[in-house]
Amino acid sequence: MDKTALRQAIVIKSAELGFDLCGFAAIAEAPHADFFDAWLDAGRAGEMAYLTRTRDKRRHPARLAEPPAPPFQTVIVLGVDYHQFDLPPEIRDDPSRGIIAAYAWGDDYHEIIRPLLYELDAFIRTQTGRTTLGKCLVDTGPVLERDWAAVAGLGFTGKNCCTIHPGRGSWLLLAVILVPEALAEKRGRQGEWENGRMGDREIERGGGAPPFITHDSQLSLRPSPLAPRPSPTCGRCTRCLDACPTDAFVGAYDLDPQRCISYWTIEARGVIPRELRSRFGNRIFGCDICQEVCPYNRRLLARAPKLAGLHAQHRRLAPPLLEGFDPAHPYWLHPQAFSEHFVRSPVKRAKHSGMLRNVCVALGNWGDPIALPALALALTDPDPVARIHAAWATGRILVKTRHADAAALLTAHLVGETDARVSEEIQLALSKG
Repeated sequence: MDKTALRQAIVIKSAELGFDLCGFAAIAEAPHADFFDAWLDAGRAGEMAYLTRTRDKRRHPARLAEPPAPPFQTVIVLGVDYHQFDLPPEIRDDPSRGIIAAYAWGDDYHEIIRPLLYELDAFIRTQTGRTTLGKCLVDTGPVLERDWAAVAGLGFTGKNCCTIHPGRGSWLLLAVILVPEALAEKRGRQGEWENGRMGDREIERGGGAPPFITHDSQLSLRPSPLAPRPSPTCGRCTRCLDACPTDAFVGAYDLDPQRCISYWTIEARGVIPRELRSRFGNRIFGCDICQEVCPYNRRLLARAPKLAGLHAQHRRLAPPLLEGFDPAHPYWLHPQAFSEHFVRSPVKRAKHSGMLRNVCVALGNWGDPIALPALALALTDPDPVARIHAAWATGRILVKTRHADAAALLTAHLVGETDARVSEEIQLALSKG
């Protein structure tokens, strides 16, 4: 089978498996490896130490091949559109609910997508006779996926650092397969958009080419199919940068995770900086604000993802904050109950203690005395990090309402507290109240 026919067969098979986008890029040095190294050197990775351990392979994905297997020549980039619907404001803005990022409304996409990558690689092997395995990765390997998504034509990197497809927006999950077959032409470091279409990598839902926004004019263009199409960009739009409640963007295309709600509520295990907590609102796992305001995500149709495992589960959209403190299902209080409640959910990545910490912050931002019994339970949690944030939340209620029970609760727990950091948080809360 020649290269063109094989690429087309892979695109068709990927669509049959449930992928929305499929593209090809010749393996070379990652286009933004220098920026990534500088980003790491600036200490941006925070607690994500795994990023620094694999920087060389992220720069040179060809080094992921393990001899005697043949060297990898192509990155096959797959995209899954996970947009389903937008939360109505009356739910999203209800401070008594905890908002979970949309990608986590269903089951863990890693476990859903990974077997499909294996199946697609097996299909390629039947076409080529290859006996070695391709490298199948879903966010878990040292690959700069967004770089390769841009080179392969799945979209462009927006100012919010998300991959944006002009017709589908940024609600995309990315995965890659590294294979030894040569399926793509070598390109420049920045990638190219080919001859009036987005390359041999996509089956469009509606057919035809989407309009693109140029950097200079904000005009929708439909150039001749024989002329190179200008790459879409964010133009002069800065909605995502302006909307971030924690000012996590140092600038366009430059995110400081240590000011990012998603980093703190998912990746980090430590104490959230005091100056950031009040800005989290009711976001308890991840944050979609920079996507919610993006013009490319406006007016997308509500629909179910192709992959059934990603379908939203009602109890994971915006759970009432106090529900998990109920003795009947105390999933914020006990690790086993948490694990059972969020079985197969990406929320488990934050772990029980991390989610209790996040929920306490949301309770403090709500500021309603009705949360005091729940916070009293959180103040007895074995993890001092959870107790620190429970003390902070109780202090927020005290400042807001001057409720005597809040002061009494803090005073009572100060007496028996053994962790100096928790004691400091309680004393600070009492001094402000």
